[in-house]
Formats: sequence, C-alpha cells, structure tokens
Amino acid sequence: MKINRINTLAFFLILFIGFSASSCKKDSKQTDNLIGTWTAGTPVYTVMVGTKTLTQYYTDVMGMSASQALQATTIVNLAIMQTFTGTIQFKSDNTYTSTMGGSVETGTWSLSSDAKTLTLSPVGGTPVNITITSLTSNKLNATLTDTESEDLNSDGTPETLTISVTLPFTK
Repeated sequence: MKINRINTLAFFLILFIGFSASSCKKDSKQTDNLIGTWTAGTPVYTVMVGTKTLTQYYTDVMGMSASQALQATTIVNLAIMQTFTGTIQFKSDNTYTSTMGGSVETGTWSLSSDAKTLTLSPVGGTPVNITITSLTSNKLNATLTDTESEDLNSDGTPETLTISVTLPFTK
C-alpha cells in the first residue's frame, strides 16, 4: 500500500515537472519569436470622443458641416497613421529601440507569462501595456488602447478621447 502511494506521488511529481517544463518552453518560444526587428503595417483604429466617433463629435457637438468634419477627421487620421509608422527592435537583453512616428525611443520590455501582454517601459516615460493578439516568428498583431484628455472645442473642459489601434507587424 505504501509503495502504491509513493508511485502515485512520483507519477504526479513527474507529470507536474513535465507540464512546468513544457510551459517554460512555450514562453521561451514566444520570447524567441519576439526578438528581432519588426516593421509596422497599416494600422486599423478608432477614435472616440466620449460615446461619439470623432466625425460625429465634429458635426454634432462642434457644429461642423459634414465636409468640414471629414476634413478635420482626415487630419487626425494622418497624424495617427504617422505615429504608427516605423520599426521596433526587441533585443534578447529585454531592451528595445523604436523608431515609430519618426522619433527614436529606447527602454526595456517584458512579456507576461501567458505571452499576451507586452509591456514597454521607455527611458524617462510611463510604461505602456500592449495586448498581443497573435505572435509567430515573422508576424505580430498587437492592440493598444489609449485615453487622452483634450479640450477640442475650447470651452475650458477637456473631452476624453479614446484611441484604439490594432497594428500588424512583420519581421
């Protein structure tokens, strides 16, 4: 009876070690996939002002014509597109260099244990969490949501803008 219990404990211990080793290999594989230089593709994004799209805000709240709202939205869209143009290099020492939007940024990076959250900590800046929706050796799809306060209509009260971006990268 005592031998059966020892065998059962040994079996579960071996099983546990096997699962632990395989999960480490998966995390290591995802980290290995991330290392390298990635080029940003065309972003897909939405800009909301409260519960309204940016175009709706311009027409409904600011009283712009549809043509004026489209023109103003196009300017914002071009700025967003520029921001998400460039490359980012992830190094094996958990540092990164980004040339996104025409400016250079350096810092450290970390990947969550489930490989779904990438945290970028820029030198002298605030860490940013990015959700990884897929990652292979040559493709990375990431999403980022940011909230900003901006007084769009010059009434002294800042509006809340929420920008959600899905960005594909290739290596």
